[in-house]
Amino acid sequence: MWRYLALRKLGAVFFETLMLVLCVLSAYFIRLNEMPLDMADRNEIFLKAVLIAIVFQLSLHLNDIYGFRGSRPSKEYAVRLVQALIIAIIFLCVVYYAAPTLIVGRGVFGISILLSSLYLILWHTFLRLYLGARAPHTNLLVLGTGNLAREAVKEILAHPELGIKVLGFVDDNPQLVGVSIVNPKVIGVYQDLPKLVANHKVDRIVVGLQDRRGKLPIKELLDFKTRGVAIEDATTFYERVAGKIPIENLKPSWMVFNTGFGVTKSALLKKRILSLIVSSVLLLLLSPIILLLMILIKLDSKGSIFYRQERVGQDGKTFTLVKFRSMYEDAENGTGPIWSKEGDDRITRVGRFMRRTRIDELPQFYNVLRGDMSLVGPRPERPHFVQQLVESIPFYPLRHIVKPGITGWAQINYGYANSFENTVEKLQYDLFYIKNMSWALDTLILLETIKTVIVKKGS
Repeated sequence: MWRYLALRKLGAVFFETLMLVLCVLSAYFIRLNEMPLDMADRNEIFLKAVLIAIVFQLSLHLNDIYGFRGSRPSKEYAVRLVQALIIAIIFLCVVYYAAPTLIVGRGVFGISILLSSLYLILWHTFLRLYLGARAPHTNLLVLGTGNLAREAVKEILAHPELGIKVLGFVDDNPQLVGVSIVNPKVIGVYQDLPKLVANHKVDRIVVGLQDRRGKLPIKELLDFKTRGVAIEDATTFYERVAGKIPIENLKPSWMVFNTGFGVTKSALLKKRILSLIVSSVLLLLLSPIILLLMILIKLDSKGSIFYRQERVGQDGKTFTLVKFRSMYEDAENGTGPIWSKEGDDRITRVGRFMRRTRIDELPQFYNVLRGDMSLVGPRPERPHFVQQLVESIPFYPLRHIVKPGITGWAQINYGYANSFENTVEKLQYDLFYIKNMSWALDTLILLETIKTVIVKKGS
């Protein structure tokens, strides 16, 4: 369902992990010319091999090696791959010298590092060349030329790794035939559908009509479906390729009859348990950094260390959110509540760094422990803005059916919202999260958040 959990990407990661484990086992055999006979020793070696593989995989993830956009190898990709390998090797060396029992012997360890690095360079170069050179495997036709249909095509064009070729648009207006809508042109009218499907070997038709009353060629579409052509609503298709739900022309019936949006008590309880465990552990581990930030904030500018602000939480109830102060004291006295903007002179020097790395949010673990927030969820907004947004944006109150989060699907995909248009965009990601909420998605968001903080991506 999710773009970041595409089967081919999961398959590549799974295959790569097995091969990394095989590299370590091969190194053991090369060094000692045999494998231990005792099953306990074999299991121990296997677990140590898995540890090495996981370290390499995490380093690759943090350096965005699995972001296949662009596909073909590039200088920037090569730099990131080398960085990932160096980071993994340094970390494993530190582990080896700090706790040598966790890693295979010195000779095996050295050969393992060499084999794993060589394999990863060759494998990822081949993978990129393959993805960049292969022909699209899905021929797609778009029925309708409305804004949603255009946005869906833009998403496809932005992600060539999806392997989808857009043949063109079909509309009921003959005057649009030959007109370029996005990049593909309008290649026919509804009456031409049978000929277009046959001649172009269409695999999938996306229906993006804004007004279907009396216009939808239902008989032809049913005939195509019985012949193996996939027929998909533009809203569902857009959700699948973009990782967000478009609110333009979104109908409540689509949400009611579609899968998802089942926010059960069991799911909320699991989220609460995960949030409590992870927040408690992180507060303990990050306490030295939190203490250092408190000192730096105090030295950088006058005012309190923490900033408290009313936010809207679950079911529309307000709560007091706590975060590190990143602006000068009383920054909004003369303006009232306004959105932050790029280069905002109200932000302090330390605050600018904290916002880039998002560590100004660390005190919100306290809000999680109190029960005001969850670890993952839509970001809470201020009551002043919520009142305006509820009146202007359809479905905006749906954000409040779950607890707000420190991080979320919108944060890792879009970043900060500092305008009405940005807020609309983020709502579409929030709706996707609420519809597909699960432990797997929460785990993915946490991993992406760690990557965002470390590489300062999307801040």
